[in-house]
Amino acid sequence: MCGRYTLRKGLSSIAEKLGDYALESAPEDIAEEVPRYNIAPTQKNLVLRKSFENPELLQIARLRWGLVPSWSKTPQTQTPMINARSETVAEKPSFRAAFQRRRCLVPADGFYEWKKHKGANLPYFFSLADESVFLMAGIWETWVGEHNQQFDSFTILTTHANALMAKYHERMPVILDGDRIAQWLETDVPKLSPADQHELFAPVESDHMVCRPANPIVNNNRSDGPACLEAPASNPLSQLDLGL
Repeated sequence: MCGRYTLRKGLSSIAEKLGDYALESAPEDIAEEVPRYNIAPTQKNLVLRKSFENPELLQIARLRWGLVPSWSKTPQTQTPMINARSETVAEKPSFRAAFQRRRCLVPADGFYEWKKHKGANLPYFFSLADESVFLMAGIWETWVGEHNQQFDSFTILTTHANALMAKYHERMPVILDGDRIAQWLETDVPKLSPADQHELFAPVESDHMVCRPANPIVNNNRSDGPACLEAPASNPLSQLDLGL
């Protein structure tokens, strides 16, 4: 799964990953976005979606993490829907409409996962080997309340873990690159063959990723800053699990 992630780099680094797409001009508050080291559910975070004005551009917006279906009676769900399984997202009532019509990309440059050791949950940080920005597959939805309250929210798609990730969790985010970005944003995914869908949602190869211990302060969603990535020297799994 993906329950916390980072985005330490700016819009220029995000734009480099978009291939043939370009970004709309960003609002001033987004253009000046500060580095984030511990993005948590229910917070508003950057998402890229097709522009409402020009379908050749991607709009960058700040949406709440944790999808709330349009038909929900309240702006909160019993369990925060921060992830959607890629294998069943087209069938689940909570995700089906958004999957068909409202797909997006969620920029990040790392994410956290936890592993238990002697009763303690120890965090680990996963990133691409070069620590560059990557784009996670997402879907978004608009919720409107009885008194015209309105907000947009999103969730991140997950897939089965690669060999590296499987040591820590059975799931990981769907990370898109190259032609898969356009395939996700443009095509009618349900009409793809099972083999093509499997390829679209395949996990990133293990040799393209790295993992290292992180600081337990990330357990607190109010913690945010470079210290989140400073692993305590006392982490008992830091040498064993990383094969060092």
